[in-house]
Amino acid sequence: MDTQLLQKYLRNECTPEEARAALLHLSTEHGQRQLQQLLDADLTEPVALPLDAAERLDAQRLFNRIQSSKKTTSRQKISTPVRPLVPRWNWLAAAAIAGILLVAGSLFFYKKSAVPETIALHTDFGQTLRVVLPDQSVVTMNGNTSIRYFDHWQTDTPREVWVEGEAFFEVVHTQNHQQFQVHLPGQMNVEVLGTRFNVYTRKSKTKVVLNEGRIQMRVANRSNNHLEMKPGEMFFADAQTKSFYKKAVNAQALSSWRTDKLIFDGTTLSEIAQLLKDTYGLEVEIRDRELLHQKFSGTIPGKNADTILKGLSGLFDLKISRKSNYVLIE
Repeated sequence: MDTQLLQKYLRNECTPEEARAALLHLSTEHGQRQLQQLLDADLTEPVALPLDAAERLDAQRLFNRIQSSKKTTSRQKISTPVRPLVPRWNWLAAAAIAGILLVAGSLFFYKKSAVPETIALHTDFGQTLRVVLPDQSVVTMNGNTSIRYFDHWQTDTPREVWVEGEAFFEVVHTQNHQQFQVHLPGQMNVEVLGTRFNVYTRKSKTKVVLNEGRIQMRVANRSNNHLEMKPGEMFFADAQTKSFYKKAVNAQALSSWRTDKLIFDGTTLSEIAQLLKDTYGLEVEIRDRELLHQKFSGTIPGKNADTILKGLSGLFDLKISRKSNYVLIE
């Protein structure tokens, strides 16, 4: 922050918005250092500051003490020049103390209204979590997923959530058409107003499936960096190959995990194995390599890893064995 603004604040010349910014800055380590530098500066030019009744009383007491000190010094006949004790920095110190007291007394309210705190959540393997956001939108987190968001949102700024893993969003529409943004790795954003969609982002791959409403994907560092989506479409991006596209999909199947079931619609066994690794922390070995690219369709219970393995074995006639986090499919 410009030191001139802090000086204006110490002189009681700030507008309400400037005073608010100065208060918030004084609550930071950098702001406190700047304040200390101002107080340590060799500023000897006297200034007159407007004082309220309490400040006038404190100033009078300080003046009386200074006068008393001067009288004592003169009686002792000390010839060493004494530097005046009422330079500008004393006024700065008094104003700074008043400012710090103001910070201590009112920063709680400023932090609640102007400086949101970050909430960070993470699910373990196989765990799902339903989260209600500050605007009453709902996020359902799949296993091994992290999200971040602010504890409250200003009405004149976008509602923002950061995601790594897989999550399903049910976004409410606000009266002022406030934008909702989901930030994904690789400088990709989902921009919506009110809708329902599923986000999957692990390693280099990102999938966004739209169930209801309308969203726009934005990809940084692209000439054509935005892509409109309609319900039933999936956006796919691969950071390694630097490619992205959209296509029609079974949106219900790709977000079925949040209802404790898994719907496979032409899903390869290698994709199922990756799902078991990403979401449940299982290391899967497929001994028969011909099974890797075989496609499966059907619905199985998805409450936990054991239920899924049992369902896969029964529905697709697979021999599956598990030892701790190691799974063998043959």
